[in-house]
Amino acid sequence: MKRIYNYLGGLLIVLLVFAACAKDIFRPSEGEIPLATDIDVDIVVDQEINQVTFTFNNKGAYPIWSFVEKSKTVYSTSSKFTKVYNAAGTYSVEIKLGNAHGISDGSIIKTFTIDNSLVDYDKYIGLIAGSGSKTWSIAKKEIAHLACGPSGTDGTEWWSAPPNDKADWGVYDDILTFTSDMKYTYNPGEGGTVYVNKESSLFSAHNPHNELDFMAPVEEQTTTYSFVGEGEDVFLIFPAETLFPYIANDESYNAPKYRVVGISANKIELVSDNGSIAWHYILTTDVDTGEEEPQIGGYDPDSDCNLWKKATITNDFYYAPDWNSVGDPGFVANGNSYEITLPVATSLQWQAQVAYRTNMTTKASTNYDFSAVLNSSKDHNNVTVKLVKTGEDGTFFFEEKISLKAYENYIFTKADMPGIDMDQVSLVFDFGGNAAQTVVSVSRVVLKEHSCDDGTTVSGPDNADSDCNKWKSVKYTNFFYYAPGWNEVAAPEVVVNGNSYKVTLPEETFQQWQAQVHFKTDNISTSTANKYDFQCVLNATKDITGVTVKLTKVDDDETFYFTKNVNLKAYEDLVLKVPDMDGLDIDKVNLVFDFGGNPANTEVTISKIILKESMCNN
Repeated sequence: MKRIYNYLGGLLIVLLVFAACAKDIFRPSEGEIPLATDIDVDIVVDQEINQVTFTFNNKGAYPIWSFVEKSKTVYSTSSKFTKVYNAAGTYSVEIKLGNAHGISDGSIIKTFTIDNSLVDYDKYIGLIAGSGSKTWSIAKKEIAHLACGPSGTDGTEWWSAPPNDKADWGVYDDILTFTSDMKYTYNPGEGGTVYVNKESSLFSAHNPHNELDFMAPVEEQTTTYSFVGEGEDVFLIFPAETLFPYIANDESYNAPKYRVVGISANKIELVSDNGSIAWHYILTTDVDTGEEEPQIGGYDPDSDCNLWKKATITNDFYYAPDWNSVGDPGFVANGNSYEITLPVATSLQWQAQVAYRTNMTTKASTNYDFSAVLNSSKDHNNVTVKLVKTGEDGTFFFEEKISLKAYENYIFTKADMPGIDMDQVSLVFDFGGNAAQTVVSVSRVVLKEHSCDDGTTVSGPDNADSDCNKWKSVKYTNFFYYAPGWNEVAAPEVVVNGNSYKVTLPEETFQQWQAQVHFKTDNISTSTANKYDFQCVLNATKDITGVTVKLTKVDDDETFYFTKNVNLKAYEDLVLKVPDMDGLDIDKVNLVFDFGGNPANTEVTISKIILKESMCNN
């Protein structure tokens, strides 16, 4: 086992090398049991859909959340999760703190308020069906896309499917279509089968009774769906004998009822609970087209352009909570997919390193592209990704910190990087600061020459938290022109949440430039000496045709980088990218959006805004 260092002082290096040679074995210490007074959590309520997001911020520890529901206590140990509440009221959660040494004796109690009971579910219908219809499938790339646990929980405690776990069982090609007029269609996909639990009495003619779940042939089915509130919870309900990608038990088919625990425009988490067991499902709009490996982001790992595809790879590890080595993390390689299991929490950067040593070479005369997909079972706010020359930590393409949200793919992408002469390339990930029992998958790794066309268009949003992003520290003043029929009314409301801006447009407009929102910056300038990349993500609650985005000089409309017109579909992200723009001498940049032509009561969210120098890759 080799150790990987970024930089450490001389004395610290000596101490750490000594610790490694001693092969320390982790032993719990009563003196290091965490204190409840150190608990750091965030609870955020989305009052529009009554969804509460619970986030645990302590590094090197894990939470124990306790909710009293229907006269019983329900627990969760997730670092980040959501719950949906149907009824208005004030609720509470008790939190304890745990680490590898034990669980805090004390706890804290946090309260939060749901302002209104849900009366209608138009926003839920919009999220699941868009303005007409949307297709969904099981989110096979996410950990816990199928899972189970005790009744009353979120259904992940007992078993959780790793990515692509049920590839041989006809689950991932099943297509679920929801329409805005409340129709639901189940398509069993190319295989024409539904996946059924071995304990079920359903479809018994196809059950081989060999102690394995089985597939049963079925036809496409069209029926209805509805959202219903019961007590604190919201449920997605179907008529009796409605098909779903996995029939977990007789109840889930005879009386299908799924508790909604999380919902967004591209991801839904559901729980089916028959009183004995809770089954957890994750649905995604990233629908499998039937190909063996659908494009989910980044460059094509199977292309001959991919240098990683032909590389010889060995792995080094350094796993040392509090700088005390506990042996290698769990590591399973399956082609270009790698599962890393970190059972013990760490607290600092470089305490959980995984290095891929390769025989890949690069040269200074050629530019390169890189991508990889990461997915973690728990939130992790301090993952380091580094592409470096083996044996020379100071020679690297990039060293960047990223944040992972539990069960959400992070598509890490670098395009057109200036070349470096390297005879051996190493890819290093550091998960220092991980919570206990974290499982991370790294997949679809690609390093290729930029000039080699693999047929992909990298369309996902880039990292808006990068230090390259000028917008990260933006100071601006808003200017509005909101004039339905050219009669100006009050300015629209803008709610700011970091690099996310929700604009509310209560009145309908009819022509371009009747619903303008300007961000006149005070501290973003550009120069003819550089080229620039731009990005933003737009999402509207209703269809809008002909949205205008313009990047210009403050108080000078004729000096601008671009004017783009795009069409927004309800509840669907649109990623607008304008790369490699020739620089302009602008002292203050103005970013302009016009939603002229919007329907009444439209909300538009602008997020992940990036303006950066094209050559900046940090």
